[in-house]
Amino acid sequence: MAEWIGQDLERLRKFRGLRREDVAAQLAVPVSPSTIRNIEHDVHYNVSVELLRQIAAVLGADVRVTVEVRAETEAAEEAPAGGRIVGNDYFIRYIRARYPDCPLTNSQIGRRMWSFAESHGAHLVTERKQISRAVAEAGSSAGHRFPTTAAEYEVREKDFAALERFADRLGRAYSDGKGGVLVPAG
Repeated sequence: MAEWIGQDLERLRKFRGLRREDVAAQLAVPVSPSTIRNIEHDVHYNVSVELLRQIAAVLGADVRVTVEVRAETEAAEEAPAGGRIVGNDYFIRYIRARYPDCPLTNSQIGRRMWSFAESHGAHLVTERKQISRAVAEAGSSAGHRFPTTAAEYEVREKDFAALERFADRLGRAYSDGKGGVLVPAG
C-alpha cells in the first residue's frame, strides 16, 4: 500500500481503465477532474473521508479508517510539561464564536494561525487530523462550515495567550472593498 491513499486510488483507476473525468462524473456530488488529480497527487490536499469513500466505491473498492490508541506514556512524551497540543479547529471555533462576521475562510485562519504559532516556537505534531462529523456540524455557524481536517501543533503554555490574542486580531479582519481582507495591526 502506498504512503498516500491517493496513489492507491490512481493505480486502481488506471487498472480499471477509467479517466479522472469518468470517476468525477460518477460521484454522488460530482467534482472536477482536477480535484481527482489533486487527491491522487497532493499529500496535503484537504479531502474528506466521505469523498475518498465515494471515489473508492466508483473504483470497486472500500476505504477503511482505523484509530490507534497510544499509550499514555507516548502521549506524555509528545506534550512535555509546559506545553499544550492544540489544533487549528480550536482557533477556527474560537473566531467563529466571537466574530461571526469574520470574512476570512477557515483555511485562511488555519494557515495564519499556524504561521503565527510557528514564529512563536510551536512545532507541528500532526499535519492533518480528521475532525468527527458531529463536532464539525456542531461547530458550523453563520454560513461557515467547520473544517473536516485540521493541523495540530504543540505550543508552550506561556505562548498560548498570545495565540488567542492573534486569533482575536484575525477575528476583527474586514473587507477592504476591493476583494481583499485586512487584519488590524493590534
